[in-house]
Amino acid sequence: MARPPLAMGTHGSITVTKRASSATTKASAAATRDVYVARCRFRDYDGVTRSLERSGTSKAAASRALQDEIRARIGSPAAPLRPHHTFELAAERWLAKLDRQVAEGARAVTTADTYKQRLRSVILPAIGQWRLRECTVPQLDGFFTGLVANQGAQSRKTIRTVVSLILRLAVQHEAIQDNPVRHLDPIEGGSRKPRALTTEERRRFLAWMAGTSTDKDKARAQAAARRRDLPDFVTFMLGTGVRIGEALGVRWCDVDLEGVPVLDGDELRAVPIVAITGNVVRHRGAGLHRHDGKTEMALRIVPLPQFVVSVLAKRVRHGPEAPVFPAAGGKRSGLSWKDPNNMCTYIREARQAAGMDWAVTSHTFRKTAATIWHDAGVLTDRQKADLTGHAKISTLTDIYVARGELHPAGAAVMDAAWLDT
Repeated sequence: MARPPLAMGTHGSITVTKRASSATTKASAAATRDVYVARCRFRDYDGVTRSLERSGTSKAAASRALQDEIRARIGSPAAPLRPHHTFELAAERWLAKLDRQVAEGARAVTTADTYKQRLRSVILPAIGQWRLRECTVPQLDGFFTGLVANQGAQSRKTIRTVVSLILRLAVQHEAIQDNPVRHLDPIEGGSRKPRALTTEERRRFLAWMAGTSTDKDKARAQAAARRRDLPDFVTFMLGTGVRIGEALGVRWCDVDLEGVPVLDGDELRAVPIVAITGNVVRHRGAGLHRHDGKTEMALRIVPLPQFVVSVLAKRVRHGPEAPVFPAAGGKRSGLSWKDPNNMCTYIREARQAAGMDWAVTSHTFRKTAATIWHDAGVLTDRQKADLTGHAKISTLTDIYVARGELHPAGAAVMDAAWLDT
């Protein structure tokens, strides 16, 4: 009966023999050190069984040299993961896959940066040296329980996602039979009730930024808000519901204030629009850049209400490819993109100085627009999701729409809600 083939990535028994000396005289034989050769059969990952051999000055040295060669072959990039491999090795393979997904546009750069940060700062220091076979439900449950003291619910959910993706790769390599993360209890908390600005809050915040207080500190904060372009920028975000990176990525060539012809009944009317074609993000290690949006749904056309048209019409245009909300070039010539992180800081400082005692963020403006569209009652869920750029309607209704604010009856458009008519 034929001998069964070795499994790929495994070797047969190791034999060590002494190499015969070719010396012809006793003097030369005495001067020649003994040489031992270790041999075995190894089946590579291309399916071919090869004979390996390594030599040494002793049986142990020859055997160690051969075992080092075997380990090098087992650890080659093409080699699959095995139960005895570490979680860190699996993470390295997953990171290479993540980088490919980013290059192909299947994964956002900012998402990949977040995953890498959690992996390197939290996950690997704690479980990086676990063997894959040791990544069991009880072990991982203990790991996540230990995170409660120092990590918020949302952060723990992100960490859980990263661990799950890495162990899914291990399942695909048949290093483990099942992904243990699937059997852990869900992480509760982290989701807050949506909160949008009321009509009075919108008016008060914009009026505060446009005004000049008699208090020196408040007047200084108001001047800083105007210098940072916040009145126009916040108005644009409230009127369009776009993400902060999308707003910063709008160029003048993306805006049509004259309007595009739209059939309204039997008549054509001009509707001013902005095309959302990009998103400004800060990529760790690479600085600011503008990419083509988070998802296919993020590329969309949003109609502009008249109060946004009025704001944009007063702004200085620096050319079709220039940002509508540019950062000053400073020491560099020309204009550049504003930094979303800096703008978030400026918004926080402005709302604190304006006396708004809850966490108004750029996403609050987005939720405000979504709530206005929702409460108007004239748009379908699909139309509202198209305006906000959500692929899933449930994301819009569950996360972005705040309830409890009473809008004037019959408000059907953004302008009506803005003017409180």
